Amino acid sequence: MKLILFDIDGTLIQANGAGKQMLALAMEDVFGTAGPIEKYNLGGKTDTQIVTDLLRATAIPDHQIETNLPTLFARMVHHGQTVLPTSRAAPCPGVKPLLAALQGRPDMLLGLVTGNIEPVAPLKLAAAGLDPTIFRVGAYGSQHHDRNQLPPLAMKQATDLTKLQFAGYNTIVVGDTPLDIQCARANGAKAVAVATGRYTLTTLNQYKPDILLPNLADTETVLQLLLA
Repeated sequence: MKLILFDIDGTLIQANGAGKQMLALAMEDVFGTAGPIEKYNLGGKTDTQIVTDLLRATAIPDHQIETNLPTLFARMVHHGQTVLPTSRAAPCPGVKPLLAALQGRPDMLLGLVTGNIEPVAPLKLAAAGLDPTIFRVGAYGSQHHDRNQLPPLAMKQATDLTKLQFAGYNTIVVGDTPLDIQCARANGAKAVAVATGRYTLTTLNQYKPDILLPNLADTETVLQLLLA
């Protein structure tokens, strides 16, 4: 059995800036500032890392940031319930048929590795018309600030769930940023990169993913590559 861990934003869905808007509103609520968020590259980073970087830039001390993270995350969920329904979030090309094909396979286990905090991930997926419950394991940006530390959490969940051993050799990470590729590499997993986010094929290719695709639209080809 293989474990396939999908990133969300730019890989499974396009949320049209809703995530950034939710985060900025929540930071304003809790800290009175979102820092230099308009100039900051969120791509591939965890929400915890993003918040820490932005608030450090405004000289807010780390202990104050850490203490207020649970409140911040709750405010993100609150704003998500109003921002996401009007965001026109949508699945990326080919995602729905690919997930349908993978979901029906006994040799595949679907999961998430995302910088989103855990309660926001299903809100985003549902807003784009995807069923969050098909992803049976997941690791999230609320669990660790370093994305490279997330796949082992999902692998352990998969092992506990199935009683089979999961490690890098039978895990695939699918994402749209260089940090997704690096995250797979750091854990010995296969790296699948798709150019459906802000990074081009040329840029992603510089990070040498195992598989590089413009999108996930060709279901049969993608299945063959994942099963190889």
